[in-house]
Amino acid sequence: MQLLTKTTLYYLLISIFVFGIGGVVAYNLISDEISLETDYYLRGILDRIDNRLEHYVENDLDVSRMNGTRVQIREVHDLEPSDPIYTDTLAMHPHLNQMEMMRKLYSVREVNGHKFEVAITDVIVEDSDIYESVVKIITRLFVLLALALLIGGVIISRFLMNPFNETLSAIDSFAVKDLAPVNLPKSSTKEFKQLNTFVKNMTERARSEYQALKSFSENASHELQTPLAIAKGKLDLLLEGQTLTEEQYKNILSAQNSLSRISKLGRSLSILTKMDNQEFDPSETTDVSNLVNDSLEDFRELFDLKKLNLRSYISPKVTAKLNKHLGTILINNLLHNAIRHNIEGGEVEVTLTENELRVENSGAKPEKPRTHMFSRFSKDDGTSESSGLGLAIVKEICDYHRLAVDYTYNGKHQLVVQL
Repeated sequence: MQLLTKTTLYYLLISIFVFGIGGVVAYNLISDEISLETDYYLRGILDRIDNRLEHYVENDLDVSRMNGTRVQIREVHDLEPSDPIYTDTLAMHPHLNQMEMMRKLYSVREVNGHKFEVAITDVIVEDSDIYESVVKIITRLFVLLALALLIGGVIISRFLMNPFNETLSAIDSFAVKDLAPVNLPKSSTKEFKQLNTFVKNMTERARSEYQALKSFSENASHELQTPLAIAKGKLDLLLEGQTLTEEQYKNILSAQNSLSRISKLGRSLSILTKMDNQEFDPSETTDVSNLVNDSLEDFRELFDLKKLNLRSYISPKVTAKLNKHLGTILINNLLHNAIRHNIEGGEVEVTLTENELRVENSGAKPEKPRTHMFSRFSKDDGTSESSGLGLAIVKEICDYHRLAVDYTYNGKHQLVVQL
């Protein structure tokens, strides 16, 4: 849900609360005002009656002629004069012919020594009528406010929030390897200016740190290969000597193997780093059939050396969205894994279809859990013969191209890459 939508909903909830309290306050104010105005009206009638009573008494007229539906006057002798008393009462409505709530004024007046009891009633707006009117008014005002908030929200979202949306798009398209600065929109809003300043500083810092890390990785990888090559060369010279004992010969071979593993480890880590930095194009279309056939040909001698029975079923012209360089590494690692984790005289079967690449090989049941098979530096036998990065790189390459890869063991090791 968008921020502006959430804000509008919160405003509507607050409005419901405010309108509810406002309705109660409005109801009480209107009810009090109607009662007050009705009392003023009744008092005005009473003043006019006082004047007429004086005229009637002076002329010895019958005051009962002043009685009507709203006014009742009778002469009394045992009551004392009193100020007007206002009360609510039930009386017959003059037009509806039913009992209705009315306002009543009661007072005892004294005119020229004569006392008169005066009762005046008038129709008053009932509480239920006031309640219904207030509810109607509040409901219409709330609907009008809700429409104004919704329409205003759309307008604000389109104009006021446009710089924010453009900033989000710029962040989403930001690539740390790009040298071009992030194109951020201009805005007169203080908060958006602060956001753009932060984003600009953050991207520049990220790009600077990336370039420094990339330069360090490339330099370290390059510089590491040189002493490794020198060390291997010197070990080769030692192997050519004629005075080596068997123990010395074994130690030199062990050192050479260790140097080879270090060199492979450096190249593997370099590949992982480059993938993490999005330095390969994953949208490249590659002929997977040619890659598999080329890799099988390159590994032919290794299959023969370990006396493995190779069977391959390669469908022609199978293509996929796969970087060619990474695709070669993927296939080579799968084949190298099938050779390393096999038995002498075992079997390797490679199948390529339009939908998947499948590599099966004989071998002992793995000791580590299936979920750890693609973890970095995970070794099944615990020996130092492998760097533990082969299948980890396979998984990274598949994730990089959004391809699914799975491992199962059902008497044979089986690795499947969904194309």
